[in-house]
Amino acid sequence: MQKEQHDRLYSYKDIQHWEGNWELIDGVPYLLASPSYDHQYVVGELHLALAPYFKACGCRVILSPFDVQFDTDRDEEEAQTVVQPDLFVVCDSNRITKNRVKGAPDIVIEVLSASTGIRDRNHKYHLYEANGVKEYWMVDPSNRTIEVIGLEEGRFQKRAVFGPKDVLTSFLYPDLAIPLDSILNVEVK
Repeated sequence: MQKEQHDRLYSYKDIQHWEGNWELIDGVPYLLASPSYDHQYVVGELHLALAPYFKACGCRVILSPFDVQFDTDRDEEEAQTVVQPDLFVVCDSNRITKNRVKGAPDIVIEVLSASTGIRDRNHKYHLYEANGVKEYWMVDPSNRTIEVIGLEEGRFQKRAVFGPKDVLTSFLYPDLAIPLDSILNVEVK
């Protein structure tokens, strides 16, 4: 993903017909690169691990590409902050529309790559924190880790890092336990 250099701010109506998948953060467009096998493997395995748990809770686990609009005070076409997290959990199904989720998901999971890691750790971290995402997971397939960050008193303050030999636990859902051995042990020849 690379930031495109522009001299103005864009809205969703500007980017919706551009070639490729795009995200907007405060009116600045970012082109989404094609993901690697490692990326897709981890996203798929996490989806399989999370879906049964959250279905039983009445929540939805949603895969990218699907839009999340954070500036809900704007009309969909005029939105300037619309992103496509790799995986996310929404427990209020009233916020899910045909084309997007309006407002912060409960949990957002981003799988880091060379082209997205800095943005996921900086821009999106602050975006998710400021908009009330209750838990943010940053998955680093290269280092085989998942960093879980929890919101407390309006700020990301809780942090835990898990590796392939660990069982991931959530701050938000303490009875959620995911063994990570098969999820983080990706081998590509």
